[in-house]
Amino acid sequence: MTDLILQFLGVIGHFILFSVAHHQESFHRSLTDTLDPTRGHGQPGLCNYGWDISCCFGWKNVNGLCQPVCRKPCVKGKCVGPDKCSCFTGYRGPHCDEDVNECGLLERPCSQRCMNTPGSYRCYCESGYSLSADGYTCTKERDCFSMRCQFGCQFDRAGAAHCLCPPGLRLAADSRTCEDVDECREASVCPSRRTCKNTFGSFVCVCPNGFVMATVRNSVECRDENECLTGSHTCSRHAWCVNTDGSYTCRCLGDFFGDGHTCRPRRAPQSSSALYFNYKLSKRIKPIYSLL
Repeated sequence: MTDLILQFLGVIGHFILFSVAHHQESFHRSLTDTLDPTRGHGQPGLCNYGWDISCCFGWKNVNGLCQPVCRKPCVKGKCVGPDKCSCFTGYRGPHCDEDVNECGLLERPCSQRCMNTPGSYRCYCESGYSLSADGYTCTKERDCFSMRCQFGCQFDRAGAAHCLCPPGLRLAADSRTCEDVDECREASVCPSRRTCKNTFGSFVCVCPNGFVMATVRNSVECRDENECLTGSHTCSRHAWCVNTDGSYTCRCLGDFFGDGHTCRPRRAPQSSSALYFNYKLSKRIKPIYSLL
């Protein structure tokens, strides 16, 4: 009888130890998943909070998926982690708003001439050379020497040589040099609420005055600049600054008048008793004439 009781107690003790070990292992696994957002889940940004699973700190729920949050927009890139941007090719910086000057790198991408463009670059050749199909190698052409082309030459199907102009430039009247093409003259070259600014060989789309570039609904757009908050307004210190769409207005305070940019204090009107006192005082004062 005693042996049966001891065997029964042993089984119970073994079960208790197994339950405690299993609980500790589950707690350790839950803690590991919390520290590693990608462990044990099919998508990044998920964390265990007790028995609940939700987006980690620095992530937000967008249509059932955890998306990283970048407090400052990635201008030319994509938000891949909390306040972490992955820049597109040709851009760099914490917010991907700095253009990479490929022509200034130690390993130059062009064999001869290089022109930097926003987010990219273009290769050109010296006079007497033509640009190869790879876009960066210049090959010597005997027939190009006599033409003295500014940016190299090319051959047509008949074998005749002609001076070559890169994209964004066109052949001038002398058929030798290249001149800039103003892309801003074309309609719809820039998206809405952006203005076109021509550059040599290319163009850029910028926000008009009163607007700044920002990320709106996962796309880069121009939004209103609040000059009253940024301090870029010219209102008087005796005026209120009122922000408007793309601009602002200035309104003088109650004790001042003017156009808002220049405000002068209002003079308080004199009372009737003060006017009467000044009148009686003027009657008592006699004019003093100087003796000649």
